Amino acid sequence: MISEEIKDMFYRPTENLMIPASEVAVCNEDDSLLHAVLVLSNSGYQTIPVLDNNKHVRGLISISNIVTSFDDLSIFDEDKLLKIKVKEVMNQVVPILFDNHDLEDVLRLLINNNFVCITHTNGYFLGIIPRKIALERFTHIAHNIDNEYELKAKVENFY
Repeated sequence: MISEEIKDMFYRPTENLMIPASEVAVCNEDDSLLHAVLVLSNSGYQTIPVLDNNKHVRGLISISNIVTSFDDLSIFDEDKLLKIKVKEVMNQVVPILFDNHDLEDVLRLLINNNFVCITHTNGYFLGIIPRKIALERFTHIAHNIDNEYELKAKVENFY
């Protein structure tokens, strides 16, 4: 269990913990793979969320998904990429939490994912919490906790 002091410092308003949906590179599930390649290339991200027309998270897409989806598919074959929809190759396993998430759940999902998608309980996409921002917050806590709290060992002799 994460202590209340750590949670307080983690969620303290500094820069936003969550990158809002309006600033996140995304694809629609009905977009072509060519569009997905262009978005991924221009954004510089390895993986991006895939949304439906109602802004609900449906999956994740990456260059790796695209390249490994079909044996004869190349990211340079624009004609084939135009004919295939993102929903045909996207990864449907998505790290998602609702907007009332718990810090421990965020950290658990960030262990194996570069970001966690945050949605309303109705599935509407709100944004992402990237692993980078969470690690920056914990680095700040590690360097500053003793400035705000008096830390002492519970046991004097650990041996």
